[in-house]
Amino acid sequence: MELTGESKVWIFVADRQLSESESGSIGAELSQFADNWLSHGKLLKSSAELLYNRFLFFAADEEGERMCGRAIDAIVRFVKELEARYSVSLLDRNQMAYVNHTGKVQNCKLTELNGLLEKGEITSETKVFNNMVSNKNQFEKEWLVPLSESWQLRYASAVMPQLR
Repeated sequence: MELTGESKVWIFVADRQLSESESGSIGAELSQFADNWLSHGKLLKSSAELLYNRFLFFAADEEGERMCGRAIDAIVRFVKELEARYSVSLLDRNQMAYVNHTGKVQNCKLTELNGLLEKGEITSETKVFNNMVSNKNQFEKEWLVPLSESWQLRYASAVMPQLR
């Protein structure tokens, strides 16, 4: 579905890579959610998909009208249901994901970032996912950026001087 660049975006990261079976099931559930997502009693122009077998991506075009609180609450309720059904954490905002030196997407806790930097597993050039993007334009330009250009850098206190 074609959404405007200003379409609102929500991204949730799983604490582990989902299996192919889980990904297929969750992908179908995400499509069904987007096809039935309402705001103010009207069907939203929206999209939902699973990226990298790890990220739940939701987007909705508000078309000049702010989304109602119930529509936003519906995302959280749906994500909590997925967490329970698939035994996966999706709402932990202390999770971050990055692309390791072999090109594989990995997770860590923000509190583990210093240790990974000290070991050299992550560097200032390591690509990290910015799940705080808020619209489609930001998603397309700022979702995957080097650590040195990310908000996660502030958690790299032990090695911050070397990264700047």
